[in-house]
Amino acid sequence: MLKLGKTQKLRIGREKDFGVYLEDSEGESVLLPIRQLPAGKKVGDELSVFVYRDSRDRLIATTETPLMEVGEVSRVRVSDITPIGAFVNIGLEKEVLIPHREMRYELKKGQEVEVYLYVDHSGRLAASTYTKKREDARHIEEEERKRYHYERDAEKVLHILESKFSGQLPYTDKEADPERIARDFGLSKAAFKRAIGKLLKEERVKITKTAIFCRY
Repeated sequence: MLKLGKTQKLRIGREKDFGVYLEDSEGESVLLPIRQLPAGKKVGDELSVFVYRDSRDRLIATTETPLMEVGEVSRVRVSDITPIGAFVNIGLEKEVLIPHREMRYELKKGQEVEVYLYVDHSGRLAASTYTKKREDARHIEEEERKRYHYERDAEKVLHILESKFSGQLPYTDKEADPERIARDFGLSKAAFKRAIGKLLKEERVKITKTAIFCRY
């Protein structure tokens, strides 16, 4: 999956007169303009690029290094003030908007300001001077995402333990090798241990020296 506002490694998939299309592992593609293509690069080669939206709102890649990426805080310069907000330069051809609602105070052209870079509801890069609020929100989202994955993995382990092993797993989370866990549960050993730990805390399983049992 292409990551908007992030630097990532992509493979050159096909060439055109105006540039090359870069592809990720899932087959999604993005254009890298011909002027950005390093000399000697060909189809099959990997490039490290930053992905953003151009002035026509199309996904585009660049080999230029921006001053910041999504989720980061940095000091940038205000390049213009408009009725919809202030524009700041983050080192790319297209400047980034700070909407009025994301301004803690009045900004002036040429002023340096500390901002947080994020992706807004319309899928565009945007900036905010509420740096702490935005960082806090990001951490909350990350924690919620982790919690969701932990709960999903725990339910998956319990379901397989009941349906495939009749409620009795003939090994523990400590002694099993990663390949066996991946084969039986489709999880890494770390994810499996977290899931078992959660189920144990909720008293839905019990562990002996040699096995894990469902609690009914």
